[in-house]
Amino acid sequence: MLSTDLKLAKEETMIYQYIESKFPHLVDQYLVSVPEARLMIMERMVNALLREGFFETEKIERQFTSSKQLEFSYIKGKLIFPITERCSFNRYKLEGNPILITADTMTEILHPDVLLKVILGEKKEANVYTNIQGLQSELANSVANMGLAVWFQKVRMAEWEPLIANRKVTSIFDLMEVLSKQDPSFDEALFFEQLCVTGHLLHPCTKSKIGLSIEEVMRYSAEFDSTVPVQFVAIHKEIAYHNPKVTSEEIHHFWRAEYPGLLQELKRCCSEHNQDFENFFLIPIHPWQKEHTLHSLYPEEIAKGQIFFIDYEIVTKPTLSVRTVLPLQKKFHFKLPINVQMTSAVRTISPNSVHNGPEITLMVEDILKREAYFHDTLNIIGEEIGVRFQSNDQSEVNFIDRNKNLSYLIRKTPAAFLNEGEQAIVACALFNVSPVTNDLLLYEMIEQFHLRNSENTLIENVVLFFKKYMKVVLTGVIPLMTKYGIGLEAHLQNTLIVLKDWEPVKVLLRDLGGVRIDTTRLERKGYQGTYFPGSATINEDAVGMQNKVIHTVFQSHIGELTASLARKYGIGEATFWKIVKRICIDLFRELNKDERIQENVESDMAALLGETVQTKALTLMRLTGDVTDYAFIDLPNPLWGLENE
Repeated sequence: MLSTDLKLAKEETMIYQYIESKFPHLVDQYLVSVPEARLMIMERMVNALLREGFFETEKIERQFTSSKQLEFSYIKGKLIFPITERCSFNRYKLEGNPILITADTMTEILHPDVLLKVILGEKKEANVYTNIQGLQSELANSVANMGLAVWFQKVRMAEWEPLIANRKVTSIFDLMEVLSKQDPSFDEALFFEQLCVTGHLLHPCTKSKIGLSIEEVMRYSAEFDSTVPVQFVAIHKEIAYHNPKVTSEEIHHFWRAEYPGLLQELKRCCSEHNQDFENFFLIPIHPWQKEHTLHSLYPEEIAKGQIFFIDYEIVTKPTLSVRTVLPLQKKFHFKLPINVQMTSAVRTISPNSVHNGPEITLMVEDILKREAYFHDTLNIIGEEIGVRFQSNDQSEVNFIDRNKNLSYLIRKTPAAFLNEGEQAIVACALFNVSPVTNDLLLYEMIEQFHLRNSENTLIENVVLFFKKYMKVVLTGVIPLMTKYGIGLEAHLQNTLIVLKDWEPVKVLLRDLGGVRIDTTRLERKGYQGTYFPGSATINEDAVGMQNKVIHTVFQSHIGELTASLARKYGIGEATFWKIVKRICIDLFRELNKDERIQENVESDMAALLGETVQTKALTLMRLTGDVTDYAFIDLPNPLWGLENE
């Protein structure tokens, strides 16, 4: 295949030229990857358009009852979407690229950006979309980066093929064992994060990294298995902030225990600057942030010696979240700001997160102890330590940016929560290809589960695996919501499924910055937090919390699971949703025994089991430039109207 045959877009051409110059023997594999990447983003784009009100719902419903092909009038002809199936939450499976038919031509739309232009050209209200060019840039960047990631995945899997064949590797855990013997720094949980090539499964801009070069994308993204050298600055306490519930001594103790050489270097630098060592905090900094942001945002503090650089570096590896890195052979992660837009938000760390992270972590840890970790099915990977630059002068031009671009949060790795024989797998990895079977990792997990439960049929074991999975996910999520008013952001990227002998036994949930808390419920249970003013995390009613759980747990997480299992094993999705409903009702029935929270139970059941549910309109939010005030759409609820099992 020639690059001219594909009509590469500008950013795809740049990647092609980069690979051609650096890896000329691998350029053909990139050309094969481009159509795959485009179709992956195209499917997300078509889903967004069909789900978020860009076409009349009645017209979609009318056509879908008689044909899986959706046809819409276009100013010059017709636009056709070839759909193979529709799953729960109106999730569509695209068979191929959209087709544009005019009086004398039939054109296959090969790039999502072209589809967006066609659609917006039809919309009379297109002028209300204030971020059209922004979304087009993000789409182009997302498609190009997806192609780069798919290409590297092919290269890496080709390298593993002889290893898998020669060692007679039959499962992903066999492969991990071989790789860990070759590399002493091998981290099991990180390995699964590196498999997550496809990104957010509903967001068209899932791979966008606006502002990063091709080299930087490969250097700082998990799927390319690169290393990131993290350096440090010292910041004077007068311009630093941390949640007062975490003492200065606790912060110093962490660095002293983990990196005694770093503390010695800090003392030496303080002596050089005629400063008292006790008056400074350490802050790890991402190399991109050091090169592009620090000198422009903090020149005065650097000049005064209130911020100075430490000549000390540690080697880390990027995780699924680019701004979160894993120091090699350590049981914690650093979450570091990077002033770059990825997916739909600039990935800095807000003052809200630095204060609320440790605050909420302390409360949730106490709740988990009180609840015996919900029958040992749930643990939280909380944010235990955080420090940031603090400016109190709101008149500063860059006041907001300065307060969120020099900071960090520390949390433990999944390994810190595992018992002997357990493996933690980030849930989004299940929907990526296993290098051992070349099929979704989810299917490999079930096949291995089936081998260990051979007394059942395969279909029986698919259902049993799903039931066990749902119990460990929902047993903690629903009581935390209903009893305590805490809506966890348990989507695929934040949830780690813990397996033992291929059976789901518990979940680990991370990133408390995205939770939603109904303070009324929480305070009734005796928890009075001190939250950062104006935090989106904190609500005085249940609606935001309920929507958070619906969007992340039920739609983004469970919805992907039910659709994938139904597609592979020929089991109707309703079978799986009946199981989900049964588990929910059993949990609500138990919670309802407490008369003090019966009103909560009634409210949550109505929200989770009602006829429709609200979920985020991801593309509409990007078109309007909306990052925090979420736009929601109503979707039919797959739990509605099901008979209980």
